[in-house]
Amino acid sequence: MLRKALSSLLFPLALAALAQRPTLEVWIMPNTPNAAEDLKALVAPFERDKGVEVKVTVLDWGVAWTRITAAATSGVGPDLTQLGTTWVGAVSAMGALEPLDDVLEALGGQGAYLPAVWNTTRLAGAKEATAVPWFSELRAFYYRTDALRAAGVNPTQMFADWQGFEAGLARLKASGFRDPATGQPLAPLCTPGKNSWDVLHNAAPWVWGAGGEIVRQEGGRWRSALDEPASLQGLFFFLSLAQKGYVPKDSLEKNTAQIEADFQAGKCAVFASGPWMVQRAKTPEVQGGFAGRPAAGNLGVAPYPAGPKGRYTFFGGSNLALFKFSKNKALAKELLKYLGSAEAQRRYAEMSGMLPALRSAWNAPTFQQDPLFRVFLQAAQFGRSYPGLAGWGGVENLAVQHLGMAWDLVAQGRLTEAALRDLMGRASRAINDSLR
Repeated sequence: MLRKALSSLLFPLALAALAQRPTLEVWIMPNTPNAAEDLKALVAPFERDKGVEVKVTVLDWGVAWTRITAAATSGVGPDLTQLGTTWVGAVSAMGALEPLDDVLEALGGQGAYLPAVWNTTRLAGAKEATAVPWFSELRAFYYRTDALRAAGVNPTQMFADWQGFEAGLARLKASGFRDPATGQPLAPLCTPGKNSWDVLHNAAPWVWGAGGEIVRQEGGRWRSALDEPASLQGLFFFLSLAQKGYVPKDSLEKNTAQIEADFQAGKCAVFASGPWMVQRAKTPEVQGGFAGRPAAGNLGVAPYPAGPKGRYTFFGGSNLALFKFSKNKALAKELLKYLGSAEAQRRYAEMSGMLPALRSAWNAPTFQQDPLFRVFLQAAQFGRSYPGLAGWGGVENLAVQHLGMAWDLVAQGRLTEAALRDLMGRASRAINDSLR
C-alpha cells in the first residue's frame, strides 16, 4: 500500500519535471533510413546528462531550403538546423545565424578539419564561422574487380591519371565481360546526364583537374570561370568519354540513384559515388543493400584519376547552424559540441554511410579496418568544396542548366570543342549577371 501511495504521488511529480525540461528543436533532412529515430538515439545520452529534450523534425530535401530560409527571415523556427554545405553562405548572408567560433574552437579549431571542410563553415571572406561541420560527402570511383581482371586492367594504372583512365575504359569495352549472375555485358562506365541533381558535382573534379575553376575572384568580385580554356579542357574530356561510347546512351537519361542501381544490378564496370555504397554492399537486399550480388563481392574503390594539374574530388555534405533567435543558445551550443565530437560523428557516420567531418573520428576501427573505406579517407585528401557565396544557389542552378545542354549535345553526338565553348560562354554570361 505504501509503495502504491508513493507511486501515485511521484508519478505526477515526474510528469511535471518532464514538462519543465528545456527543449531544443532541431531540423534535419533524411540522412538515414530512419532519420528522426536515429538522431534521437544519437542524442539520448545528451538528453539524460543535460536534462533536456531534443525535438527532431525531418524536412524533405525538396522543401528544406524554403522552410529554412522562411525561418531565417521570419525569426520563427528551430534552435538548430542542418544546412547543406553549399547553403551556408546564403543563409549566413541573411544575418540569421549565430557565430560559432567558440564551438569550433572547443572541437579543435581549424586544424581538426580538412581545408575543404573548414571552407564550408562560413560565408566566403567572413571572419566569423556560422556553421559546424557534421558529415562529409565525397566522391570516388567504384569498380568491378572481376571486370578489370578479365580485361587485363591494373586498377592502380587505370586510376592514376586521365590517360590511364581512358585506356582502361577502352580495354573494358573491348573485353565484353559479362556479369556472372545476369549474363549481360557490363558497360565500361556509367554516369548520369542532365537529369541528376548533382550534375555540377560530377563535372567539378574534371574541371579542377585541368586547372580550371567554376568561379574565381578577381578584384574583389566573383565571376564565372567555366568558359576559360582549362575549365573547357576538363569538361570536354569528361563529356567526350560518353560520346566515344564508353557510357551507355540510356545512362544519360538517368539520375544518380538509377546509376547506382545499375551498378548494383551488374550493368556497369565503373561509376562514381559516395562512401554510402560501401555500407550498402554489406547490407542485404531486403534492407536496401546489394550484399550477395556479384557487384558487392567484386567491389573496388579508387580516387579520381589525376588530371594535368592535379587530383581532386568533390567535397560536400552537411553542417549544423544555430539561429540567432534561439532562446536556448548556451544549451544549443552544448548540443553542437556533442554532435560535433568524434564519438557522435563516428556513430552518425555509421548510420548514414557518410564520412565524419572531424578528422579524429577517422581513427575509429569502423573506418580504418575497412579497406574500401580507407580509400575514401585517401580520396578526402584531394577534396575541394565550392566557395561559400551568398549567391551560390543561382550559380549552381545556371551551371547545371547549361551543363544539361552539354549532355544533350553528347546524347545527339554533336559535342565539339567549339560547341562546348559557345555553351559555357553563355553559361558564364548568365552566371556573371546573377553575381552582380
